[in-house]
Amino acid sequence: MKSLIQLPSEFDYNLLLHVLRDYKKPRDKIRGLLKNEDIIRVKKGLYVLGKEYNKPFNKFILANLIYGPSYITAQTALAFWNMIPERVELIISMTAKRKKQFETPVGSFLYLYCPRKVFNIGIQLEDAGDQKNFLIASPEKALCDMTAMQTHISTKMAMKEFLELMRLDFSVNKKPDFSLLEEIKTGYKRKSINLLVTCLKENYV
Repeated sequence: MKSLIQLPSEFDYNLLLHVLRDYKKPRDKIRGLLKNEDIIRVKKGLYVLGKEYNKPFNKFILANLIYGPSYITAQTALAFWNMIPERVELIISMTAKRKKQFETPVGSFLYLYCPRKVFNIGIQLEDAGDQKNFLIASPEKALCDMTAMQTHISTKMAMKEFLELMRLDFSVNKKPDFSLLEEIKTGYKRKSINLLVTCLKENYV
């Protein structure tokens, strides 16, 4: 359908209605578009274009839109920064709201709770092209968010083992930003993050 080509890869219900404004029954048209997979419903009010339009959607942009405020973090962000060797399928985000998971036709999206005091520290806006952006944790924040989830880590030895298993590569970013790590540590007030910063300092200072 030609009029859909003007849509971005990810779009909401209002934008879709605007594109279909010349139809007498736009809601019926939307049902038809969904049935024919011209568009795919990610969740209520949020859509992506079907494959035939050759406009690939960005899962990180979708993650920000599905549940917010939120930002990409943990293994998902570390893989984006080329700091871990594994490819991550699950899109992990932090939110200031309740923990939630969404299973959608375009992938799985997990949202974990981040305390408000530390939520805005160490996140940045990344360019996704086509004048679009997404919020993602810096390598330091992503690592701290991930560490905050490891409630079983209570000793320096356990933290060292955790870091070894992660196979972190800080060469891309030279070395951690310790002033940022200290700021995140103060906001989180978690023993596991205190241990993380201590171990990183031993390895990189």
